[in-house]
Amino acid sequence: MSFDEESNEVGSSQGGESEKKKPKTFFGMELSDGVVYTIVVILTIIFIRQVSLVLQALS
Repeated sequence: MSFDEESNEVGSSQGGESEKKKPKTFFGMELSDGVVYTIVVILTIIFIRQVSLVLQALS
């Protein structure tokens, strides 16, 4: 079951409360969208840097 299906089922069973936004959670912490996107971008940059270092070490 995908995340969208879960939110649709919960929203339909609660009636008018489906319009309220659920807070975004990232590793259990409630954060705003901008903070979550920033963390993901930073972790992606670190991952790419680590992969490039490994590739340099192997060649």
